[in-house]
Amino acid sequence: MSSDFINTIKEAGVVGAGGAGFPTHVKLSAKAEVIIVNAAECEPLIRVDQELLLHFTRDIIEGLNRIIQETGAKKGYIAIKAKHSEVINRLKEQLENNKNIEICLLKDFYPAGDEQITVYEVLKRIVPKGGIPLNVGCIVCNVETVLNISNASKGKRVTSTYVTITGEVKKPGTFCIPIGMSYKEALECCGIENLDEKVGIDGGPMMGKIISDFNMSITKTTKAIILLDKSCSLVREKTKNIEQVLKQSKTACIQCQKCTDLCPRDLLGHNVKPHIVMRIVNYGLSDFSGMKTALGCSECGACELYACPNGLSPRKVNAMIKQELTESGIKIDKEGEKKPVSEMIEYRKIPVKRLVERLGLKKYDLSAPLMSCDYNLKKAVIPLKQHIGGPAKPIVEKGMIVNEGTLIGEMEDGKLGASIHASISGMITDVSKESITIERI
Repeated sequence: MSSDFINTIKEAGVVGAGGAGFPTHVKLSAKAEVIIVNAAECEPLIRVDQELLLHFTRDIIEGLNRIIQETGAKKGYIAIKAKHSEVINRLKEQLENNKNIEICLLKDFYPAGDEQITVYEVLKRIVPKGGIPLNVGCIVCNVETVLNISNASKGKRVTSTYVTITGEVKKPGTFCIPIGMSYKEALECCGIENLDEKVGIDGGPMMGKIISDFNMSITKTTKAIILLDKSCSLVREKTKNIEQVLKQSKTACIQCQKCTDLCPRDLLGHNVKPHIVMRIVNYGLSDFSGMKTALGCSECGACELYACPNGLSPRKVNAMIKQELTESGIKIDKEGEKKPVSEMIEYRKIPVKRLVERLGLKKYDLSAPLMSCDYNLKKAVIPLKQHIGGPAKPIVEKGMIVNEGTLIGEMEDGKLGASIHASISGMITDVSKESITIERI
């Protein structure tokens, strides 16, 4: 592994752009047999991966080839749904003479983009419960992450992110947005000025989080802004508090086990049983071993937004139990009973078209082409924590002049984290523990 390669990624501040933001320089410090580019983009309505692969095909392939070379991998795969024929044809053109990379076609199901599901679909290898893809010889990277690696090799820092803006907007689109821009300013790119009675979701409709304040900043991991009416059924489900969830669960859970039947991680053999957790919580049981099954939950939302016939929220209950167990120092049992992949795994995949209908989002299931926007951002409030690990340490002071790409926050020695760079040129007007504000001059 070349130290120059790792340092280049580290200095550019590259993190996992499609998930929780794991620092990429750490992930790629290992040797691997296989590299998988996860282009499944299984969350409904998001179009970032498709647009990037279509418009930056050569750069992404260059980035993947570099990763393959530096990690000593034998093979690279681009895992993409077969329905994206235009993108696939474009990839085939660019890969005609490239023997190191293959396209792996996926069915249109949710959650094909869960990296453990992706690994199984591509290699038929099972990432162990509580493990990571490296445990079975592979590294999984998001499309934009690979593009950022390619850009880093050319000296470009991560100062922007690609975001699909859709929902209650006149013209959905995918935009390259400066980090530190507010959700409100980003929505103005789509002509949205009045946000009364509107709610935003950062990310996909299944795993995305409700935007509590439209003045908050977009980060390296923001992939979508879905604007919906407050009255939307999906918004009602996502804004239920845990007290409401538990009350409804005790009243209406019929122990039908559909949440477990359709649990993607349980189908992989990870022994995740949301119906058992619901039973324990509903009846006040003290089955500690049954509670621990929640630790394997990926919180994909399939159980609450698709499987449950009574509209209950096993995911929220699992999340609550996971947090309580984690705070008590209880970890997932990696050495516990190992189960084979379910014989039903091919028959219980959730069709995305049916999922979109179930979520009430069919009218928003539109293309969102890559578009430009003359936003002329005057102020960027850049969070110091946009990644797994600790926040970056500010290395600038109020009154300093910086250019786009200037390093403004760095990792503390020996700690997990990622560098932060200025997304616009201007003057530092505020430095706090949470963020750095830059204003154009």
